[in-house]
Amino acid sequence: LAWFMDRFTEDGSKKDAGDDPFDVIVMDALDPQDNVPFAKALYDNIDFLRALYNSMTDNGVIVMQLGESPALTDPADSFGIDENRAVITKLIDEVGFESMHIYEESHSGFGYPWSYLVAFKSYSNRVNWYLTEAEVEIHIHDRILPDEEGKSTLKYFDGATMASYQVPHKGFENVFCRQVPMPEECIYFQGYRVRDDDNAPVTSFELKPSGEKGFGVYAKVDIPADYVLAQEESWKYIKVSPTTFEVIEEMEELVETFPAAEELNDISVGLHWYGCQNRVHGAPEYVIDTGIMTFVNHGCDGSANMGEIGVDDVVSEMTADVAAMPRTHGRISEGSIHHVAVDRHLNQFISGGDYSMRDIKAGEEMLNNYLGFSSDAENWENYVKQLRGWCTGTTKKKEE
Repeated sequence: LAWFMDRFTEDGSKKDAGDDPFDVIVMDALDPQDNVPFAKALYDNIDFLRALYNSMTDNGVIVMQLGESPALTDPADSFGIDENRAVITKLIDEVGFESMHIYEESHSGFGYPWSYLVAFKSYSNRVNWYLTEAEVEIHIHDRILPDEEGKSTLKYFDGATMASYQVPHKGFENVFCRQVPMPEECIYFQGYRVRDDDNAPVTSFELKPSGEKGFGVYAKVDIPADYVLAQEESWKYIKVSPTTFEVIEEMEELVETFPAAEELNDISVGLHWYGCQNRVHGAPEYVIDTGIMTFVNHGCDGSANMGEIGVDDVVSEMTADVAAMPRTHGRISEGSIHHVAVDRHLNQFISGGDYSMRDIKAGEEMLNNYLGFSSDAENWENYVKQLRGWCTGTTKKKEE
């Protein structure tokens, strides 16, 4: 502890010129459940955690073991012998890490599955965490030498194993959601909501002409505020991951060199007009709703009546700062980086998070805030100005 705290204080006053920052730190000392003073010094010491944070590069990664994995019936970490585990996750958030993930490994030799935590200084590192099984296999092939027979030298790790790390198991979720008060994400994303008293099925909507906008989606029945909208259809979507989107952007550059390939631009045009952009996996990606809700129009000047509660009603195209996209735009949420329930249901979070933001009357057009569909800082200014043009009538929406 003293080595890091002496060299990487918050103001850097004791840092030696030769102390280079670390790319990766692996912390494996006592289990957080050990009831000894040194365990408290490791897991409940914000000065030590801040020193670790300051000792890392901008893309630094820290990995630490969190002891025996929770069982389905365990209480919240803060209520039992796992109190230090609750403390360390809170402190990692407080010192500035931008993404945190908990996973389980059964090959540690302890006779019981063991839990581990990975935290990233940069939110963009989530792209690597959520690579597909095939992408992980390619990275292993490129970076780790095989044995003499050409086989992988990794005994317990491959692309399929990494895919299992990406989804916290049910025990982690149960313990997380037993906190007091219960995190809101446990209410909205812990399983499919099928109750009739807070869900407006897709049969509650219809597609009708909407003046100069072409077509729009209209409510066929009264819909109270805070209702989930067409959740049973939300899984029917097309997903374009961050790495796939990079390939599409490279295709756009190809068209500039080879005009005969111009039709390739239709892919990016389709994403722009019908896709919802987010950065949930660390970089811009798209989700395209394949159902009727993809035709919901933009609500100008804060008139949206549906969207992600607490997010889509914060800023409109008329109040947005064109020079600076909100830092948390397109991410999971502002605030804590500890999202076990969301991490376990990411696909549901990405595609099924629309709610009625107020009471909606039958015959009223459904409107969303299109600013919530963009998370690309480089194109933020153009996007805001485009929406302003639509809303003020100075530019027309391109008809496809």
